[in-house]
Order: sequence, then C-alpha cells, then structure tokens
Amino acid sequence: MRIVLIGPFAFQPKGTVSARAFFIARALVKRGHRVTILMPPYDHLADSGRIWEQDGVRLENMVLRRNDGWHQLIVPLRMARRAVQLDADLVHVFKPIGYSGLAGMWLRRFSRRPLVLDSDDWEGRGGWADVNPYPALWRWLFDRQERWLARHADAVTVVSRTLQTQMWGLGVDPARVIYLPNGPDPRLRDRLEGIEAQKAGVRAQLGVGDAPLALYLGHIPHGNDLDLALQAWSRVGERLPQARLVIAGTGEGLPALQSYAQALGVEDRVLFPGWIERELAPVYVAAADLIVNPLRDTLINRSKCAAKVVSAMALGKAVITSRLGENLEYIEHGRSGWLTEPGDADDLAQALLTLLSNQALAAELGRAARQRLWERFDWQARITEVERAYQIALARRSR
Repeated sequence: MRIVLIGPFAFQPKGTVSARAFFIARALVKRGHRVTILMPPYDHLADSGRIWEQDGVRLENMVLRRNDGWHQLIVPLRMARRAVQLDADLVHVFKPIGYSGLAGMWLRRFSRRPLVLDSDDWEGRGGWADVNPYPALWRWLFDRQERWLARHADAVTVVSRTLQTQMWGLGVDPARVIYLPNGPDPRLRDRLEGIEAQKAGVRAQLGVGDAPLALYLGHIPHGNDLDLALQAWSRVGERLPQARLVIAGTGEGLPALQSYAQALGVEDRVLFPGWIERELAPVYVAAADLIVNPLRDTLINRSKCAAKVVSAMALGKAVITSRLGENLEYIEHGRSGWLTEPGDADDLAQALLTLLSNQALAAELGRAARQRLWERFDWQARITEVERAYQIALARRSR
C-alpha cells in the first residue's frame, strides 16, 4: 500500500514523530509498504521544506516560515492536498489536534481515502487543554477536534488502555479502536555494547565521576511532575550526599523547575544540561545508574505511554516510575523496574535510595527490563496490529 502518515510537528525536539510515527513507518516499509511522513515544523523552523529519506521512509517537512494564524490554517490544507497528490491508499493522522488534526478534518470532509487516527495523549477537556496556557478559543477547538476526528475516523490506534476506554466513551465502536503501545527504537538492539563504551565520557562531561546517578531525559512541558523528583532528591541528599540527579531536556516547564531546585537548596546536586541530541540520548541513559520518571495520578498521566521509559528499558536500565497507566503494562514491580505511589515524594525518595545504594539490584532490574521489552513490545512483532487497523479502515471506507 501507499501510506501517508501526518505528524503534528517536526521530527524533533518532541517525540511523537521520531519515537512513534517513524518506528511504525519503518516497520511498515519492512512489510513492503511505501510510506511518506508529512510534518509541519512549526516547533523547529530550521526544518522548513526539508525532505529526506531514512530507512526507506520518505520524510517531508512542509514549508512553514512562521507559526502564525495564517500558517495554522493553510499548512494543514497543504498536508491534506499533498497526501492526495501522493495517491495514498490510506492516511494515518498522528494526534487529533492542531496542524495534523486540521489536516485530518480536511481529508475527512473532502476525500474518500481511508483515515486512521492515532492518539498518544488526552488532548482536550480534562487533558492537556486544561494544563497548557492556551487561549480559550484554542482549548475549545482542541476539545472539538479530538472528539470529532475520533468519531469520524475509520479506525483509531491508541497508545494506552486508558485512551482505549476514552475512545469508547466518545462513542467510537470498540472494534475500530486498536491498542498499540509504544515500542523501542530498533537500532538500540545492537548498539548496547558501543554505547556502554561511551558512557565514561558523558560522566566526565557532566563532572560526576563515579557518583550514583539518576537521570530524567525528555521534554519538560507545563504541568510536568518533576517537582516530585526534586522533593525526593532533597531527602536522598541526607543519606547519599554524593549522588547526582540529571534532568536533561528543554520545554516550557524548565525555568520553573530550575527555580524550584534553588528554592529547595538542591541546585548543587541537580544538573540541567539542556537538550540532548537524539544520537547522544542513549549514551546519557547508559551513563546513569537508573532512570526516574515520577507522575501524579491524572488523566493525562494514565493516558500516556512514556517513550523515555521504553527507551531506558530497551537499553537495560532500571526505571523508577509511578504505579499507574501504561507503566503497569511494562513494569513488574521489583522484577523489571520499580513502581512507587503516584504523587508520593517520600516513596520516590525511598526507591531512589534503595536502588542507588544497591547497584547490583538496579543492574538486575535493568537486564530483566530489557528482556521483557524486546520480547513483548518490539515494533516488528506488533506491526500486524497496525495493518489490522488499516484493514478495518479500508473495509469501512469501501462500504
């Protein structure tokens, strides 16, 4: 089949395209399909108009000079028209809001091509629309987009069990909702040995030497829960003053987080190295003793499937995260990771002390995590579920 995937933003710095859509596209190419990904690079304008091929997947950035009202209307139309021009047998839209959501709505209104929606977050009312500082009109629009497109798509792929039930609640036929959790970057399977050889250099660059090291690596949005990690770290310092926490990434929530670290008096034991390039990210993960990803019990957190957790497990790292949502699908507490009570900084601090003080245990959890992830969540093994969603969409559109 000729398949077009429509992304919600650029290939980087956010992860929906690079850590989900691209891996799906790559696996589809291996199954013999021709795949193009269209992207509106409003969050990385340097990629405007850039076109390249990677692992058999064609990636096209739309020409986009500014993220203003005009481009927000016209670029989705251009993406829809480009999908038609490519004579796609099927279009898979990633995220129901913003640029990609509008492109999907254009296609649904003016094209008979089968349309599949992918949902990897709860975006509307009760989700990110209530957290991000959007204008009131945008909040209303995103909520309407999410509901309308879910109901009018021929099939829906979802990243979590929570999103699966959310779609059912919107009235989408359960037979058209396909559970499709995130899988690891296929390149990580064979890179472990080379990555391990580079981790000493990362530790030297960070200036941490052989100190116990916990890492968060990823986007830092508004409404992040990393304040829990800082609170826990203030307790860890009383027992392990030599330990270091690295929070690597950028985002709207970073300045407030840095200020909070100063207010807690932990700024000398918490490092903020900024954005880590995609190719270097696995080396930073390898350099850490464990990965930390604390969460509160919210609809947003129950809905997501953190790619950062998946990548860490793929690289054989112990992950400390919260006992909710998709974490329960990936991690068996005490066997392939460590689960703490959502929103509980004291429980998180105890988990950090337990694993940072017992590196043999952390290493054993990491080995089990790696084995579990590649056996159960490898994209190549799950691509048949994507094709099943496509067959459902094709059959529905033919009727």
